[in-house]
Amino acid sequence: MLQPKPAIAELKNQWLFQHVNVEFPTPESLAGRELYKQKLAEKTYCQIGTDVIEHQPLNLDDVYLVDFHRLTVAFSLLQAKQWDNQADQSLVVEFLSQIIYSAPCDLYLAFSGGEAIAAAIVTTSGKELLISDLSFSSEKFEVLESAFISALVQKTRDSDIDYSDIYREK
Repeated sequence: MLQPKPAIAELKNQWLFQHVNVEFPTPESLAGRELYKQKLAEKTYCQIGTDVIEHQPLNLDDVYLVDFHRLTVAFSLLQAKQWDNQADQSLVVEFLSQIIYSAPCDLYLAFSGGEAIAAAIVTTSGKELLISDLSFSSEKFEVLESAFISALVQKTRDSDIDYSDIYREK
């Protein structure tokens, strides 16, 4: 069921935008941030039900926490595919590749045959969890959306927190 934007979504957006709030940001990263902000206006939010959470997950060994720059670039390239224009894609890559790993957000990639096929941001705050910025390398992998979401939820369950509210950004 669709609902108003949860506060955790704004937390994720602030986290993303802060990465280019530096003394000398590149014009390209600022332009990429503006493109990202425009895309946010189209986003909707829903609470994820147990049917998605309990869906058969992707092999958890194929879902990786992005924890070094090369994976950040792969994440950024996959995210940029949401824009049709090549110039816009380049600007979005410039913006997203500025990300520094820190709470409250984690970046994830799913791989198949050595190729990055899916990407997402997982944001946590208290007992809330947001899965956002899902993107896939091609339409053929979009059928794996529920399995990817399930894998992301299971990856976060390694912590001691039992999330009472799990949201999905579409």
